[in-house]
Amino acid sequence: MNLFGIGLPEILFILFLALLIFGPKDLEKTGRMIGSGLNKLVRSDAWRAIQQTGRELKTLPNRLMRESGLENIKRETEQVLQKPAVENKRSDPDGKAS
Repeated sequence: MNLFGIGLPEILFILFLALLIFGPKDLEKTGRMIGSGLNKLVRSDAWRAIQQTGRELKTLPNRLMRESGLENIKRETEQVLQKPAVENKRSDPDGKAS
C-alpha cells in the first residue's frame, strides 16, 4: 500500500505519533477537523484551478510542438531517415556517389 509516496509503516508511525500527541480523547476531534478541512480544500475552486493548471503543464510540450509545426517536421524527418540506402544507389546507374 502506498499513499502519496508514504508506505504502510510510515502511516502507522504517523498515527502512533498523533495518538501520543493528542491523546485518545482529542484524536477523534482532531481527525474530524482535519477531514473537514481537507474536504473543503478538495471542493474549493482554488483546488480545481491547481488541478487544471497541472494538467495544462503536463500537456504543454506536446501542444507547443503541434502548434509550431514541429510534429510535422519530426514525422517528415523520420520518413526520410527510414528510406533505405538502396534507393539512393538505384538513382545513380553507375553506382558512383555524386
